[in-house]
Amino acid sequence: MIDSHDALHKDLEAVRQILVVPTILNVICETTGMGFAAVARVTHDRWLACSVRDDVQFGLEAGGELQVETTLCNEIRDHRNPIVIDCVAEDPLYKDHHTPRIYGLQSYISIPIILKNGAFFGTLCAIDTKPAKLNNDKVIGMFTMFAELLAFHLQSLELLERSQVAAFELQHENKALTQENFDLESFVYTASHDLKSPVSNIEGLLNELSEVIAREHLDKADVRQLIHMMRHSLKRFAVTIKDLTTIVEVDKNSDSADTEEINLQEVVEHVKYDLVSMIASSGAKIEVDCEEGLVLYFSKKNFRSIIYNLLSNAIKYRSPDRTPEVLLKMGMVDGKVQLSVTDNGMGIPVEKQDKVFTMFRRFHDHVEGSGLGLYIVKRILDNSRKQIRFRSSAAEGTTFTITF
Repeated sequence: MIDSHDALHKDLEAVRQILVVPTILNVICETTGMGFAAVARVTHDRWLACSVRDDVQFGLEAGGELQVETTLCNEIRDHRNPIVIDCVAEDPLYKDHHTPRIYGLQSYISIPIILKNGAFFGTLCAIDTKPAKLNNDKVIGMFTMFAELLAFHLQSLELLERSQVAAFELQHENKALTQENFDLESFVYTASHDLKSPVSNIEGLLNELSEVIAREHLDKADVRQLIHMMRHSLKRFAVTIKDLTTIVEVDKNSDSADTEEINLQEVVEHVKYDLVSMIASSGAKIEVDCEEGLVLYFSKKNFRSIIYNLLSNAIKYRSPDRTPEVLLKMGMVDGKVQLSVTDNGMGIPVEKQDKVFTMFRRFHDHVEGSGLGLYIVKRILDNSRKQIRFRSSAAEGTTFTITF
């Protein structure tokens, strides 16, 4: 058991769930004549009353605490043996003990509650200001039986909670596995289609090129056009292969990726260099706003892939009515690092917004691409247990927000 406020509150609630506890305390008081009985959670620094019957106005309710050093339960926690006192004034061991003197006790019994896994939970105890006949087999046997019953119930509740957590985790894993199987089927089917198409195009163009070359009068313009078309198909083929390889690498390296201190400006500059022709042809303006002194630790390779895909998408899906502008902003929000990438592009059509992070999906058909960019981003963040969300409209563009 963890000695913390949350853990003790959890233990208090656990005892409250055991419906027989009030009955046990009633039986103890009525059988022994004791005026106060309780189930106490005892740790190295806390004594907490989980359930109480108080007929003598001892002044302690369920949820109340005593200083653990002032209690005999503090000693029981260490030696794990019962303490039974019929009359404090006549007991050679306890007549001068500080606990009876502090609380005005004359009779006392406390039995340790030991869970089946060997952990010490606390005590089942009773006290009174008058002497009582407690030190006999009948009373001690009753207390011991009740303590063992409480231990059994507490252990059962813990096992039930663990089974519920395990069931939830299994359900979550099954859901994730189902999604992965669906993604794998989609991956295989669509990858096959996307790879087959450029290969077929290249094959057809090669046949056509062979026929042109075989002609008696070679038309150089036709040859140049065919070569241009072949290069286009090869480029599409290479892009698809690259993206599919990236997906495999993301899953393969998700657990072993080394985290480094990330400099947003530095990563953006490297990505801009890779996108230089796209930026130049579109006239895109890219701005970075990073909170001073902010430190983000993440896989630099994966972070670069995230920035590359979000930036290239922002420029690729630019609006024909305005110069593309992209703002990358990183700061602390609610104690976590948050990165937003905002563009003024075409926006994502409403009917496609529920498929934004799906494999092989494109927002607009006139734009070239494999449709894997945002899927890769989502995959990286899912593997790192980070969150990404977005908002988009045709009038304003799109903002992707990542919480690290």
